[in-house]
Order: sequence, then structure tokens, then C-alpha cells
Amino acid sequence: MSAVRIAVLGALVLAVAALTASLGGLVALDVATRDWLIEHRARPLTAVMTAFTTIGSSAVLVTLAFGVMVWLGVARRRREAVLVGGTTAGALVLSPVLKNLVERARPGDAHLVLVNSWAYPSGHSLTSTAVIGVLTTLAASHLASRRARAAVLVAGALLIAAVGISRVYLGVHWPTDVLAGWLIGALWLAVCLLVYDRAARDRVRSGSPPR
Repeated sequence: MSAVRIAVLGALVLAVAALTASLGGLVALDVATRDWLIEHRARPLTAVMTAFTTIGSSAVLVTLAFGVMVWLGVARRRREAVLVGGTTAGALVLSPVLKNLVERARPGDAHLVLVNSWAYPSGHSLTSTAVIGVLTTLAASHLASRRARAAVLVAGALLIAAVGISRVYLGVHWPTDVLAGWLIGALWLAVCLLVYDRAARDRVRSGSPPR
């Protein structure tokens, strides 16, 4: 499993680097995709997309992660609580740092929600990928049924996708901002899970009881 996760890490690093390097050449695709979504706006769909973007906000995700951490602490599953906390904190730091490094301007018109930061990467996409990703991964790991595990992971992936798409639909991001958020969030999640797995193996080798 470690070899697979290391390979995934490498692939994600290359994907993020390639996307960032080719931003200038993707302007036409960015504009066309964003324009198509804006042209297909409808009041009921806007309400749904606004709900998804609210779910992907830092306030909601941090509250959710904190609640899960408290529950895990009460259940004496401290390692999992640390995993959730570390993944969430790292995502919250990565987003503004990368935005200020790249300094990509947001689309200039058709905003349906307020924004006051740089565009790339999408913070909603990055943070939701990391936080929802770690929560669904932990939930799936405690399910015995393969079908149930798959259902939980697919539901998490669909929610993450909806959050990202909502940012383009609401006019505040280019599609490549969202794609970068997904990739970087997945990269950070993979790093956290790799560290978590290695720590678990080290505890087993040392004979320490799991916590």
C-alpha cells in the first residue's frame, strides 16, 4: 500500500506542476467552461450550488472536523483524531500560502457570492478535498462491507466535486483554480495518510497498543 501511495504522491506532484506551468495556455478552456456554466444558471440550481459552496467553506469544514475530533477523542481513537486535525490544519495553511505565491486574479464579473482573495488554487476545493477526503477514508476503513465502503467513498467524492463545480458556477473561480484545488488537496491528503500508515506500522513493530 505504501508503494501505491508513493506512486500516487508522485503523480499528483507532477499533475500540479504541469497544471500550474500551463495556466497561460488554458485561458481559452477556462473562459469557455465558465461561460457555459454561467449561461446555464437557473434559480433552483443557484440555490443548490450556493448550498454546496457553503458546505465547502472553511467555517463549516473546520466545525465538522472539530466535532469529529472530539468524538474520536472521547472514543479513545487519538491517532485518528490527530490525523483529522493535522489534515485539516495543513489544508487551511496551504490554501492562502499558495494563493499568495501564484497571485492569480479571479474572474472579473458575474460573481454570485463575495470573495476577497486570489483565485489559484480554489480554497474551497482544496480544503474540502482534504477534510471530506480524510473523514470518508476513516469512515470507510471501519466498514466491513466492500459495497458500503465504496458507497461512502463515492459519496465523499461526489460532494467534493459538487463543491468545486459550485465555485465556477457562482462565478468566482476559473475551472483550473478548482482543478488545482482538487489536486493539491488530494496530494496533501495522500501525504497525511502515508504518514499515518507508517506511524501505525512503527507502533506494531514496537509492540505499542493502537490508540
